[in-house]
Amino acid sequence: MRELEREALVQIDAKIGGNSKRREILYSFIEPLNSLYMEKTEIYRAQIHACRKLTKQIRSNEDSQIIDNEISQLQLTLNLESS
Repeated sequence: MRELEREALVQIDAKIGGNSKRREILYSFIEPLNSLYMEKTEIYRAQIHACRKLTKQIRSNEDSQIIDNEISQLQLTLNLESS
């Protein structure tokens, strides 16, 4: 957990997108030049960080659930990649 709390080196922005039937989280790199030399784990950490920032802006329970599920999946993937 301590690793996830540290500031991500990669700057990624997260947004909720899609239509009423299918909502998903969309990511974009804020610093595209540095994105060529990143490890997968760095990207996962940055995505988790972006989702946590997005959670503070969301007011819909449905969107909050989508973000919580995304964070859980990213943490599981990060744990598998790290071991």
